[in-house]
Amino acid sequence: MQNQDAPPIYPNRFSGKIGFVTGAGQGIGRAVAIRLAAEGAVVGVLDWNATSAADTVEIIRERGGSAIRLQADVSKQDQVTKCVEKLKSTCGRIDLLVNNAGFDRPGGFLKLTGMSFVEVFNVHVLGAVNCSLACAPIMIGQKDGRIVNVSSIYGKVGAKGESAYCSAKSGLVGFTKSLAREFASKGVRVNVIMPGLTATPAIREMMNPKYQEAFVRDTPLGRLADPDEIAAPISFLLSDEASFITGAVLEVTGGWGM
Repeated sequence: MQNQDAPPIYPNRFSGKIGFVTGAGQGIGRAVAIRLAAEGAVVGVLDWNATSAADTVEIIRERGGSAIRLQADVSKQDQVTKCVEKLKSTCGRIDLLVNNAGFDRPGGFLKLTGMSFVEVFNVHVLGAVNCSLACAPIMIGQKDGRIVNVSSIYGKVGAKGESAYCSAKSGLVGFTKSLAREFASKGVRVNVIMPGLTATPAIREMMNPKYQEAFVRDTPLGRLADPDEIAAPISFLLSDEASFITGAVLEVTGGWGM
């Protein structure tokens, strides 16, 4: 059953569409996969953690949706390609791509190493590159496709102790705008969303409560986002309702960082 406070579901929005969501084992990625399935898509649920991906698939199926579990390290192009080939061979097409996979290497800049940056970029940026390389030719062949990259408001404003993460999230913006220009004439729209602080398992478990409280105090809406509140605008950007939107950067922050 859907949370009464969650954004409304549009059951036939993606009827006949095939979606592919990375980092879908928890948090925002899981919320996106569940929403797309609830709105009619068959969803390829990809995560490096097979158990987490299976849990998301189970939730979707329990709610009457259709999903396929996929496992890959998005920084490895061969693994991504195999997953995309499996999804296409099973479903015949791929219409929707959400590049959400990511992780963090926090710490003061002078305490980080170059490898810290490489590891973060490999998942956030190279992961989005690899998934787009695998999916875009299919979408171009269909003359129809929609891609949403998940950045962060930190990619706009930066943050102390988050130089690797912020740099990677900023990189996704330039990547999005480049693809949007290149693919527009080919029927593929590409947009990027910048969430604010969201109540995901990673935030609840890893972020100091005092820092969360300070963040909330600086947020005009006075709270963290629920993952469903990030999934809803992603769904909109993937939908026909956003047919004249490409290259857009959508901030979903409750007003933080405006």
